[in-house]
Amino acid sequence: MAGSHPYRAGNPRVARGGRGQPPSGLKSGAVLHMPEYPEYLAAVVFAAGGVVNALLAPHRFSTAVLFCLAVTSAGLGVAGRGAAAHPTTATVLAVAALLMALALGLMLLADGVLLVRRYGPQAALLATGAAGCAVLAVLGLDAVFHAVGGEAFGALVVAVNAVAGYLTLLFLVFAAYVFVRGRSTPLPETTHVVVLGAGLDGDRPGPLLTRRLERALAIDAARAPGAPGVVFVLSGGQGADEVRSEADAMADYLQGRGVPADRIVREDRSINTGQNLRFSAALVDGTTPGHLATVVTSGFHVYRTTLLARRVGVPVHVVGAPTSPAYWLAATLREFAAILWLDRLPLIGLSLLLAVPVATAVFQR
Repeated sequence: MAGSHPYRAGNPRVARGGRGQPPSGLKSGAVLHMPEYPEYLAAVVFAAGGVVNALLAPHRFSTAVLFCLAVTSAGLGVAGRGAAAHPTTATVLAVAALLMALALGLMLLADGVLLVRRYGPQAALLATGAAGCAVLAVLGLDAVFHAVGGEAFGALVVAVNAVAGYLTLLFLVFAAYVFVRGRSTPLPETTHVVVLGAGLDGDRPGPLLTRRLERALAIDAARAPGAPGVVFVLSGGQGADEVRSEADAMADYLQGRGVPADRIVREDRSINTGQNLRFSAALVDGTTPGHLATVVTSGFHVYRTTLLARRVGVPVHVVGAPTSPAYWLAATLREFAAILWLDRLPLIGLSLLLAVPVATAVFQR
């Protein structure tokens, strides 16, 4: 009968691949297929999430996390798939990443050694040198792999490089955040300047705190002629290793620079930045309704202070005082760790998504 012959065109059982076989390109029992370029797909998803997050919460660091995940995922795709198709491009990118990592590792290590020799073995300074050693250790692992090879070792190297590259990129983006935010300018209508405390040198302000006080004085000096002087709110309690409160030490410093006592308000109970902001806001709100406050801290500390002010509901503008170049890198690394801890659940949760492109890159090997 016409159309019933098993070998005639149009019979669905044998249209391709022979009698009873599935269509060409499918294996028996196959239902789903992995996307052809899963790392690039992950990069697009992360980037889209970053755009949405930037629109909804532009001040949150989770936006940077998502974009760094996107770049890392795309980098895994280029490293795993682009090397054969575009060897020159892949080589240039690999050399650039190597040099950047080498420079960062050496800078962290040198900065840690310099600061430890100058200030002693403090935890934050030792952590800076340890971070530099960790970056250099990853580069050493890469060198060993290129010398000995091995499939399982190669999978480990891919995973380690992805995590190290992601954290390095995230730190560099954070450093850019800190650099830009640290150069904020005070509002011209400022009525109160809140100076956040820092460590003392004996019974006097230490170098960081002195720079903050000088920045506060500069804000007062920049006011229009004839305008009333700002009120200085000096916020800082007494640390376990300090002989007096930071607020008292700051008050003596400002009075020594000619600031009258009636323009100085002391807040001497706080022991952290959140308390600095809450206790200072309570003092000012209780005495001067309708005020406009500018908070002065160190430049590297501006971004975290701004986030904390939003979290505790204190409407302030934050500006930064200059920091010694030798200390800036170590301080920024400490702030980076503090920001990750401040929003640890969403940030670490998002960062764990890096396992998806890493796993696909490892399986592709």
